[in-house]
Amino acid sequence: MEVAFGVLGQTTVRMHGNLAVNWGRPREEGILAALLTHPGRRLSIENVVEWVWDEQEQRPRDPRATMYQYVTRLRRLFRQTRAPATLVTANGRYTLDVDPSLIDYVAFRKTMSDARSFGDSDEHLRACEAATRAVGLWREHPLADLTTRPAEDWRASFINSDWIPANTFLLDELIATGQSVAALQRLDELDRDHPDELSFAKLRLRALKSAGRHGEINAIYLRRYRAFRTDGDEQAADELRKFHGELTESIPEPRLAAATKDRKPKKVEETIVPLRRLPRDIDRFVGREDVLTKLDSLTIDATGAPLATIVCVTGPPGVGKTTTIGHWAHHAAERFAHGVIMLDLHGFSRTPRLEATDVVDALLSAFDFPVDRIVSPAGRMAKLATILSKRPALVVLDNVENFAHVQPLLDMLTPCTVILTSRRRMTPLTALHNVPSVALEPLSPAESCELLTHRMRNRGQHEPEVLEALARSCDCIPLALSIVADRAATRAGLRLRTLADQLKDAETLLTIGDDRDGAGLHLQAAYSWSYNALEESEQRMFRLLGLHPGTEMSPAALAAAGAISVPAARRSLDALFAAHLIQHPGDLDRYRMHDILHRYATILADRETDEDEPRKRLLSFYLHTAFNAHAKVHPHKPRPPMIPSEPGTVPLDFDSTAAARQWCLQERTNINALVEDAHRRGLHDYAWRIPHATTDIYDHYGFYDDIVNSLTIAARSAATVGDQVAEAATLNDLGQIHMIIGDDREADRYLTYAYNLVQGHGHEFGRLTIMLNRARQHHHAGRKAEAVARYRECLVLARTVNHPGHLGVTEYRLGDALEAAGKHDEALEHYRRALDVKKGIGDSSGQLAVHSAMAITLTRAGRFDEADLECGKALTLAGETHLPGTMKLYTVMSELSHARLRDGEAIRYADHAIDLARRSHHATGLARAKAALGRVLADHGNFSEALDVLEEAAGLYRDRGRHTKAAELAPLIAELAEHDHEIPASRTGDEDTVAMLPPPRHTGRLHSK
Repeated sequence: MEVAFGVLGQTTVRMHGNLAVNWGRPREEGILAALLTHPGRRLSIENVVEWVWDEQEQRPRDPRATMYQYVTRLRRLFRQTRAPATLVTANGRYTLDVDPSLIDYVAFRKTMSDARSFGDSDEHLRACEAATRAVGLWREHPLADLTTRPAEDWRASFINSDWIPANTFLLDELIATGQSVAALQRLDELDRDHPDELSFAKLRLRALKSAGRHGEINAIYLRRYRAFRTDGDEQAADELRKFHGELTESIPEPRLAAATKDRKPKKVEETIVPLRRLPRDIDRFVGREDVLTKLDSLTIDATGAPLATIVCVTGPPGVGKTTTIGHWAHHAAERFAHGVIMLDLHGFSRTPRLEATDVVDALLSAFDFPVDRIVSPAGRMAKLATILSKRPALVVLDNVENFAHVQPLLDMLTPCTVILTSRRRMTPLTALHNVPSVALEPLSPAESCELLTHRMRNRGQHEPEVLEALARSCDCIPLALSIVADRAATRAGLRLRTLADQLKDAETLLTIGDDRDGAGLHLQAAYSWSYNALEESEQRMFRLLGLHPGTEMSPAALAAAGAISVPAARRSLDALFAAHLIQHPGDLDRYRMHDILHRYATILADRETDEDEPRKRLLSFYLHTAFNAHAKVHPHKPRPPMIPSEPGTVPLDFDSTAAARQWCLQERTNINALVEDAHRRGLHDYAWRIPHATTDIYDHYGFYDDIVNSLTIAARSAATVGDQVAEAATLNDLGQIHMIIGDDREADRYLTYAYNLVQGHGHEFGRLTIMLNRARQHHHAGRKAEAVARYRECLVLARTVNHPGHLGVTEYRLGDALEAAGKHDEALEHYRRALDVKKGIGDSSGQLAVHSAMAITLTRAGRFDEADLECGKALTLAGETHLPGTMKLYTVMSELSHARLRDGEAIRYADHAIDLARRSHHATGLARAKAALGRVLADHGNFSEALDVLEEAAGLYRDRGRHTKAAELAPLIAELAEHDHEIPASRTGDEDTVAMLPPPRHTGRLHSK
């Protein structure tokens, strides 16, 4: 049994490194903390009393007797947990006899000492790893429960003398080894607790420079510089200014092609052969002139030199993305002195997709670096970043699944010209990061006929109407056109009109490459040999893989489908892996199958007479596991009535909300496919229930397309089986999602249909749910009086229904509507009622939201001290598990600080809210935080910056359909636009900066006094 004695967190003793021993009494924690932090771990009773009892607390009359009681309890707990420690009392002193290596802060110092030794020996990767282990020992605020003077002194000493220097060292080493992205992520975490630390501000600027993100350096510098000046720390501001000046002097100016035309290359680069890894270019490329021209314009500057940029090329399957980009890359390769490489990431195929680590290894190999020389993935990434900083190339990442698929690579590829192709539109990348996108459409009918004519060796040139029919059958998709043209070219006796008639059948079009005569690809015979060589249990597992409609399967899901144990499933999967029939990517406990193999497995599965039983077990596994995930993440939200699990099915349980969310995200593609398959096969009890168990989790991450598609199928299935309550609940959820994404017309249509269903059915709970959403529509649209009236109707019905969760939501939303209408006191009354309900059911995220709402209402009513108390209560509930609520809380704290004329503090809170909104992909929250920041900047005299921030906030509101919120910002935006001419011009020399005095607060403004 491993025991860690820790002071770098609230709990002093931890079992197995994670499972904490709950001592239950803070006095005992305090005694252990005093002994662990004292250098000799030998303290007098008087010293321990000072550590344990705050000066404001009443100390025991007989400290010695009281201490003996606590020490006795500690010894008993040591014995019960078999902790390798002994507490000795002698001559009025306490000694803790424990191996120092078990004390986390001792281990911290020892590991940091090792890290610095590695750094001194130029073993920087090992230094990074050691320092990362050391800072990883920090779990929470050290000795958070102890407020005594000795504890506070030790805490301050540790943070200033150990914690900040350790992080500074780690960040230095990360930057030195090329891991600037990791350094910036670490700085984001540190800034929450140490926003005023000068050393961290300097390191952020260094990391940005190392990452090649030169355009961000000035903005970050100005923000930190202004914060130091606002807080009165002139010394820090001056030091940061000098550091920024020295840093930016070493950043080279953008090179012009004309200026480098006659410059002799460095000798070290003269021997480097440009990289050229491209698929073969086709002999005759048809169409796409506009796309090729646009790609040129997006990847070169005015002088014709390559740009370090990212471009997305998107389009439907088979539209020719790979062919088009490959053709363009061949003709553009001469611009790139260090070469071009194109990698297929297999994001939309049965082939295992290339992950970030695979891409790093492939690029290192392409640059002739021996990959096995560096074991650590982080080290490989650092090495590649170093190579690309010296040898920027054209990198084409083909067949990308989504933004998350390539996100870990983008910062590392900053020096390069990067082209991404995907079937998705890559909205997060194009919208949030301003990356240009080129959308490929099918060819025109004329271009399709030209492609057919060329590939068919001029057959059909005198039959234009037949060519047009073939093109229509193929929907002008280049891949389908090529396959059809190959059939026509190799079948001279086949009349084109006959071929056109055959292609009217969709199955014929999809299987046209399989001739079964040796001339085409005929894989079924080869696969049958491999299949027949398997044992019976392995053949059954192969067929189960064919039942699964997804692209990636877990042993647990397949075990449930087969009603076998997970170890038995793994044994069969290992056999299939050995036979090269499936893949086992990386260290994940999941398996993949090639597309054609999966089709073959599906054919075999469809031949089985009992296929419905394993399919039901598979669906039962996913339904009940999703139900368990929802119950873990959203314990206070209602769930659909369940059906019993199928015999032999063992669904997964989850120990944490993070694990539950992770499973849902990992299985998202599979779940979407399973819902569609269940509906198609008439298994409607599963088809309508599964989306209801996953929608709330996917909503958190903004997967609205997936939610709408699955709920639409769920509504059809519920209607098919005649379950009007289920159909109404599904239509209500569809209405709510369309309201969130700003499509009010569709939202109203779904909600009206749902309301008519529940009203006719007499289902009061469902009627309340729909009425709440319809009231919310009025609230979002700015119809304040109507929203209040509708919410009052909801409250009457909520008290009748008497469901705690919905009663709390109704009270809370009525409070929001009243607050928007300016009725602060009445709003607070309903907030308090909502808080009582949410406390009663243990809804911590709901309590966080209510405390934040009360704080903003009190702020706007001018009751700042009361608002501050509510913020403090909310902070105790905030954290990573409630990220959107925490984001909103920091926006509220920014408005409160601004109202109290603490603008430096208000800006820091708003910046933190913006960071949290971006991390949680919460567009409305980002708009809210930017609006708060813009108001602070406007009142502080930063008119130009305030105008930019507020216009961005208004745009975000409009994009989310929150036009009323956008309109509220319009007067201030117009006012700031008039001030534009008053903004002084940029400095042209080294003259001193004169601070602009903030203008007086305008009367009638939100925060006027």
